[in-house]
Amino acid sequence: MNIDSNQILEYLHQAPIETSENSPILFLIHGYGSYEGDLFSFAQYLPNNYHIIALRAPIVLAEGSYAWYTITFDKDMNKWSNDEEGIQSRNLIILNIEHHLKRLNSSKKNVDLLGFSQGAILSWSLGMSYPKSINRIMALSGFYNPKLDQESSESKADLKCFSSHGIIDPVIPLAHTRRGIDSLREKGVTVAYKEYDAPHTISPDNFRDLLQWLQSKEA
Repeated sequence: MNIDSNQILEYLHQAPIETSENSPILFLIHGYGSYEGDLFSFAQYLPNNYHIIALRAPIVLAEGSYAWYTITFDKDMNKWSNDEEGIQSRNLIILNIEHHLKRLNSSKKNVDLLGFSQGAILSWSLGMSYPKSINRIMALSGFYNPKLDQESSESKADLKCFSSHGIIDPVIPLAHTRRGIDSLREKGVTVAYKEYDAPHTISPDNFRDLLQWLQSKEA
């Protein structure tokens, strides 16, 4: 399917409790088959100086179930992703980021991303394609897919990244994520990477470590 590149996506927004002249903005990018309210359930626990905006993916799978790009299976149950739709969604997310920066009258030149699964894959693509527009990347239970990148000569050295994966994840193989982290590091990206004895989910230990990283000097 063709994704409308000018679409303003449905979203949820939590304004900062501790306001400042130019509060940071954190965008939440959900996974395949989920919706904007999923990751937004964590909003109350995230640093209270953030604008937190959860975006809804453009492809409707069912009521309350959305995707950033299509995943299909062949007769042997091998899984295939539609990279063209992934690139369209990458561009759509950037458009929506710019929309919300204008809506909030923010002069920030970069923002933070927290993505899970398919949302994590797109978070990596956004950071590698537009490294001067993204500050922090938190990529959980996903992997880096270079096929979704837009060619960029800009340095990735300033990106601040946290990534994690469950060692018993039945949805996205651990090897995919490890291989992607190695590739990112070869490109000069610094990544704080952790693994957990967990399936395809954000475990309590994972979320605790994410918060610690987000509040640390390294982040």
